[in-house]
Amino acid sequence: MQYSVAIAIAFSLSIALVFYFLPQQAYGVFHREDFIITDMGLKNGNPFMTVQGEAGRSFSVDMGDESFYSYTFVTDKGIFAASVALGEDENSPYYSVDGFEVDTFEVGACLEDRTASGEPRFTGNTAEYMPEDLVIENVSKVYTIQVTLDDPDDDCQSGQHIYKIFSSK
Repeated sequence: MQYSVAIAIAFSLSIALVFYFLPQQAYGVFHREDFIITDMGLKNGNPFMTVQGEAGRSFSVDMGDESFYSYTFVTDKGIFAASVALGEDENSPYYSVDGFEVDTFEVGACLEDRTASGEPRFTGNTAEYMPEDLVIENVSKVYTIQVTLDDPDDDCQSGQHIYKIFSSK
């Protein structure tokens, strides 16, 4: 009798732990196909890229607020990104736009901050940067990257560096 009660308690505890951690794992799972670029361009004046998977679905819970993913557009008006990071509740994504200044897109490169106004849009397999008060006429290159944040220093005032380049077109 005591043995079956102990098994029942252990089983119930195991099930409770699975359901406790399930939401974090569902959001924190990395899907490589979410970053493999298949197309890019302008749609109604808005830079866009399509990926094999679902744009904006993946985000890192492993590095907390020290990392984010960016769907990055090199345009005639500068470098802009629709970004996804871990939200404040540490269980859901936070979407934003970023403006970057970078010499060369390579691992370790510093991404200095630039002004970006507008909205990110993630719809199915498409990521878009929806600029506010800016007419973009050309997208020359796109990247999907992971950015890490470190302490600012003389070499990189923003503390933001390219950690990974998943794909480019």
